[in-house]
Amino acid sequence: MHRFRSRVSVVILVFIFVSIIPIFFLGEPNEEAWIAYSVLGGSIGLVLLMLFGMRYEIEEDLLTIKLGPIPYGKINLSDIKAVERSYNPLSSPAASLKRLYVSSEKRDMLISPANEEEFIRILKSKNPNIKIDVVDKKDWWRFWDWDI
Repeated sequence: MHRFRSRVSVVILVFIFVSIIPIFFLGEPNEEAWIAYSVLGGSIGLVLLMLFGMRYEIEEDLLTIKLGPIPYGKINLSDIKAVERSYNPLSSPAASLKRLYVSSEKRDMLISPANEEEFIRILKSKNPNIKIDVVDKKDWWRFWDWDI
């Protein structure tokens, strides 16, 4: 089995950090504020667990997507038709906007493995019929090759 963690976007991490900052300027914390801080902290912890626990596993003939301990979906490798580059912001099991669009006969998925080259190489070795079209273009949203 091959495991690939998800690429984590700098933009997503900055957004989480910036959304937390105003809490520290709310004034003197009271009893109700500590309850709110606890709920917020638990929510942020869950989001970070999902972001950093997101992974993709390639077995003999199966691609499994997991969000932390929760299985998200499975795709048979023999059903995969194509893998293409995508920056589509739709909700998906990808912690970055630099994604791979995996299209298959039964299900399509947007994912963002951190080591794309190795991921694609293994997919291609398991199913040589997969059409690969992954091109990285330099555009205005790419800063120092950071991922968005």
